[in-house]
Amino acid sequence: MGRWIAVVSATLIAIAVALGVSLSGGEQEWHVARGALDADCNNSGANPDGSVQFMVICPRSATSPDGRWKVVQTPPTGGEQEIYDVRIEDAHGRIIGSIPALNDSMPFVLRWSPRRDWFLINHWIGSGLEQPRVFQVTPSGIVEHRRHLDAGLAQAHRVSPCLPVDKMEASGSGVRWSRDGRRLAWVYATRPDMCVFYGDMSVPIPADKQWKPFLMISDVDTGAVVADSIRLLADEGKWDFPTDGPYSAF
Repeated sequence: MGRWIAVVSATLIAIAVALGVSLSGGEQEWHVARGALDADCNNSGANPDGSVQFMVICPRSATSPDGRWKVVQTPPTGGEQEIYDVRIEDAHGRIIGSIPALNDSMPFVLRWSPRRDWFLINHWIGSGLEQPRVFQVTPSGIVEHRRHLDAGLAQAHRVSPCLPVDKMEASGSGVRWSRDGRRLAWVYATRPDMCVFYGDMSVPIPADKQWKPFLMISDVDTGAVVADSIRLLADEGKWDFPTDGPYSAF
């Protein structure tokens, strides 16, 4: 299990490297929550690539590039500061809708899409993992698009057949939007204890047959994984963002 804890941590660091930023130092400081209970507001804020790290105890907002929308996290209240709202406001401060799924005291990272009205939330789900959730602002409110998660999880089972087929949810981190905002490059990674032992938990699965992290591109409208976009990632988490094939559109 220690091997995969290291892989998950290294993968998150590699995402920052793939984006061309460092985790600390000067103008390239990278704000990233260190866990669900992180109380250091220095780890919250805007990053050099335009993404924004949100944390419950560090209320903030982030305006879309065209100035049309603002994601607002209200200050927490209550005995354990667990009551707050994550919502969308327009340029005049009118509330367009809330995102109750983000009111779970977990950190999240916002990344606006180049396509108007769309945005990505890398939502912390525990075990050092996130889930790349895609939202769209519509006339009727905030709509979540989840087909890419289902297709990505199915692809993970093809890459790593040892993964259980039930009691799993898609997990990973969104890395980049395509230039037209219609495709999302994201890394699949799951819990450290998935695919480590065979069914009776007495015999370990060989390292070369355990689950593997990989990079893929999803069409966020259809959810489909783009052909030729699957790239297995090194266990040590060292990789650069590709520029060939379908990745040339990023």
